[in-house]
Amino acid sequence: MDTCRQCGHTLGVGRFCTNCGHPVDAPVPAGPASRSWRTDTAERPRVEALPSEEPDTPARPAPTGHRHVDETRRTAGWVPWVAGLAVMLLLAALGLWLLLGGDDDPTARDTSREQPRREEPVAEQPSRDDRTPEGRTTMSPEPQVDPTDLARFTTVVAPAPAPPNRDVSGNQVRCEASNLVDGVPETCWRMPEDGTGETITFTFDGPTELSEVGLVNGYAKTAQDAQGALDWYAGNRRVLEVEWSFDDGTVVGQDLAQTLDMQVVPLDDVVTEVVTLRLVEVSPPGPGRASRDYTAISDVRLLGSPA
Repeated sequence: MDTCRQCGHTLGVGRFCTNCGHPVDAPVPAGPASRSWRTDTAERPRVEALPSEEPDTPARPAPTGHRHVDETRRTAGWVPWVAGLAVMLLLAALGLWLLLGGDDDPTARDTSREQPRREEPVAEQPSRDDRTPEGRTTMSPEPQVDPTDLARFTTVVAPAPAPPNRDVSGNQVRCEASNLVDGVPETCWRMPEDGTGETITFTFDGPTELSEVGLVNGYAKTAQDAQGALDWYAGNRRVLEVEWSFDDGTVVGQDLAQTLDMQVVPLDDVVTEVVTLRLVEVSPPGPGRASRDYTAISDVRLLGSPA
């Protein structure tokens, strides 16, 4: 049967007419009731047939209009749960991102312009070797200062020097007391004639500890002129013996050889401000063209350190 017995509407799949709801196989009631279907169906909402899940299959009509309402209610029931779950997942993801800290976190401190912190020096703890058995720390000894020739830091007073003259090149030569402490052997202090018994003093600015004293005991210079070599060390008088005196009364004697080298004598760490050099014995002038009646000393050494 293709049409409804009661209303003539084309039948679909199902046991009821989708237009009037009359059972497909039921006979049409006789009498006035059979003619009242138009009014009855006109007041009802039309129910559309639901499409089939498989293609090319006619949609099966719902037996009544309640199926559409139930599907709508069922769909509306789980939508809030899905939305709530999505919000919770979003909040969880946001919280995790804030916890780990992103590059664009506006609350993160910008350290690009901060100055690096200056590390404070840490006091160095004494090692085990620096501690006594009682646990007390022992102080390390002060670093020792190497002795230095301090003669150039003194004020020198000596007998009046011989007058200036000129060397073989025509240059003026002065033999003043300051030449004794300039560290240049080719310059000298010299006085006229025999200087035996004369004294020379060297004064420091303060107490000084001396470990060695010495001198170059003649004019340690040679020259060459048109006639040949001139040995001023051999031609001038040379000091053969001296005495060194210090503030504490210490007196140290020194015998000297006839050599151009610095000749020194050690001391037992004498502390003094004034050093007195006394000429005990002086040689006669040497022979030859370089002979001069002058007593000469080229350099003096005063090795030590400030006390």
